[in-house]
Formats: sequence, structure tokens, C-alpha cells
Amino acid sequence: MKLSILSAVVMGTLALGASGAMAASNNANANAPGQDRTCLVTTGTPNSFNDADIIGTKWLPRKAAEAQASKNPTTMKIFDYANDPLVTSGKYKSAEDLCNNHFK
Repeated sequence: MKLSILSAVVMGTLALGASGAMAASNNANANAPGQDRTCLVTTGTPNSFNDADIIGTKWLPRKAAEAQASKNPTTMKIFDYANDPLVTSGKYKSAEDLCNNHFK
């Protein structure tokens, strides 16, 4: 009886450890389609997305950004800055860097 209880405890501990290790090693691939990110831009002047009118930006997964922008398209819009001249010229190292730092 003691042996079977001890076996059950050991097997349960091993199972928990294995499932935790599996979860820890299941890192998302940043290049996977579901991980595509974009910049959600919020303007303080409806329908004007000039740099001077931007009051906030967020670097988000594309689906989340699209969902938020669809709630109020006059004040929120998504932008892909990967090919923006400020990124391609090297002023910003990435679209994420531009999104997070250009409008401050």
C-alpha cells in the first residue's frame, strides 16, 4: 500500500514537471502568421493622422489592433511602418521602434 501511494505521488510529480516543461518550451514564433504585429495609432483630431495630431500609439498583434481600430475608425487606425522611409533609412531600427518612439 505504501509503495503504491509513493508510486502515485512520484508519477504525479513527474507528470506535472513534464507538462510544465512542455509549456515553458512552447515559445511562440515571432514570425508566425498569428504573431504579425502592427502599430495602432490614436489621433486627437478625428480623421487626421498627421504626426502632430497623434496622441498615442501601441505595438499590438494585428488582429487586436484591427479590432480596436474598428471600434472608432475616425480616431484609431493601424499603420505598417516596415517600409516607411524613417525605417528604411535607418533612423529607426524597426517598425516597432518607430511606433513606440516617433510620436513622443
